[in-house]
Amino acid sequence: MNGLDIVARSMSVATSGSPGGKPFQNGNAWQYHPRSDRHSKIACWALMYDLLLESELLRHHVSTGKVAIGINHEMRDFARNRAKNLDLVICRAAGNAIGIRKSQNFADLIVPYTIVLSEEEKRRLVELPVAPLAQPATVLVALEAKACMTEFGKARPRLYDELNSSQLTIHGDTDGAIAAGFALVNAAESFVSPIRNPWPLGSQPTVVSHHHQPKDMRSVAAKLTELPRRARPGDSGFDAFAIGLIECANDGRPVKVKRGAAGEYYPEIYDYAQTIGRLAHLYATRFSSI
Repeated sequence: MNGLDIVARSMSVATSGSPGGKPFQNGNAWQYHPRSDRHSKIACWALMYDLLLESELLRHHVSTGKVAIGINHEMRDFARNRAKNLDLVICRAAGNAIGIRKSQNFADLIVPYTIVLSEEEKRRLVELPVAPLAQPATVLVALEAKACMTEFGKARPRLYDELNSSQLTIHGDTDGAIAAGFALVNAAESFVSPIRNPWPLGSQPTVVSHHHQPKDMRSVAAKLTELPRRARPGDSGFDAFAIGLIECANDGRPVKVKRGAAGEYYPEIYDYAQTIGRLAHLYATRFSSI
């Protein structure tokens, strides 16, 4: 599985704003900014890349034009009239998408999302069928990614609420859709917060936040395991959920994947590779007849 390495490599690149959005204040470039959705888009792209490689049926559906990719798609909970925009969905298409910077397919998103691939990853991407971007008619798989980088005590309840509302909205809109969640948790010992440094970088001493690791990341992972999960349509919860640990000091040093034995920091069912495998299995059993 390449997704976590793609996330770390891509987030290592500092950018001046969100994909297609406004630039950050004071002309700064950041690897991570809490008011940007760049990290979420990178994470969803990376997960989709691995899922395409893992699922033979999904590749077949893409190559035969049965499914496409939707981005920034609004899903609305019919019962509660609650809406959320999902970064990326696998869907039956209703029409051509309004892309980002003239993006027409999944691979085109590499440029606006600032995705950094190895030579081997580029080769494997070229070998995949072209997945067009489209306006969704029916959502089959909805991906939601969030991150917790610092101030872990304050962030835990917000992270839980945002993710839980996502799965409720997805299944309130389309109960048969597969809801996949992906949470990035920071394992770095320190972090430079854009919120605590609201000036041009270098013009004043940098304020650095210090973490208590691995206690902080374990506390967030424990909260994430409280999110509801479901084993069948009709229930409430995520169909699959992955936790990824990265070391992001947000100070220009490369972002790294926090390596560890399966189950060391959270239960094995949240392992990224296991989640991709589960998603491929769910897709094969639920959508084999489309």
